[in-house]
Amino acid sequence: MLTNILKVIIIYFAFFSCSLGTEYFSIKFQKLKINSITEGQFNKIGTIRGKAREYPYGFNYYANVKEGNLQELIETFYFENYGDYVGRFSAWARNTVYTSNSKNGCNNSKDKIYHAVVDNGVFHFNCFSVKIVSGINEIWGPNFNSVNYVPMGQRKSTLKKFLKKKQIKIPNQMFRVEHYFYKSGKLTWVFYTLDTELLFKDLTKENINKFISQSILVHQNFEKDLRYKNNMKISID
Repeated sequence: MLTNILKVIIIYFAFFSCSLGTEYFSIKFQKLKINSITEGQFNKIGTIRGKAREYPYGFNYYANVKEGNLQELIETFYFENYGDYVGRFSAWARNTVYTSNSKNGCNNSKDKIYHAVVDNGVFHFNCFSVKIVSGINEIWGPNFNSVNYVPMGQRKSTLKKFLKKKQIKIPNQMFRVEHYFYKSGKLTWVFYTLDTELLFKDLTKENINKFISQSILVHQNFEKDLRYKNNMKISID
C-alpha cells in the first residue's frame, strides 16, 4: 500500500509547496541535503561539540517556533572515526543504536508505526523509523543511556535549557522520524520531531500512511546523497 501512493505523495507535496508559495528550511550536513518537513522560520538553537581522543563528534539543533509553540525540531549528529579502528567503532555504534535501548534506535518495537533496517555487518548499517509520540521527554529522546565517549546526556540538557528559557509549549502529539546511517567508522543521524496538526487535523490511517510515505522519500533521498549501493538501501514493505 505504501509503495502505491509514493507518486501521489510527491505530486501532493510539490503542488502544495508551489500553490502556497511556501518556504522550507534547508541545510547541508555531512553530505546530506536536509530539508524541513514543514514551512516556517527555523533558528539554530543549540550546538554540542567534542572529541573522543582525536575523533570529533557534534550535535546541532534547529527549531521552528511560532507564538511560543514548537512546530518542528531537527537534530543532527555525527561521529567521525576516519576509518580507524573500524571494528571498535562499529561495536560502539551498534551499542549505541541497538544495545543501549532495546525499544529505540535501530530496534523495532510496538511504539513504531514504521521501521526498516538493512545491516551489512561491521562496515555498514542503515535504519529508519516513524513514531507518534507525546510528552516533553520525547523531545530529547531516545535515551541512549550511558554509552562511552559521547556524553549523550548533553542532548537533554541542551534542549531542556532552550525550552525553559523561551517558555516553549510542546504539541499534544508529534511525529517522530529517525534516520540512522553508519558506514566504515562514521555514524550519522537526522531526527525530525513535529506537530502532527501542522499536516493533518485528524490522524486517520490514510493520513498516517501519507506521512510514512513522505518520510520514506526523505530517507531515500538521504541514501542518494550518500551514494549508497542497492544492497545498502532499505527495502520498502
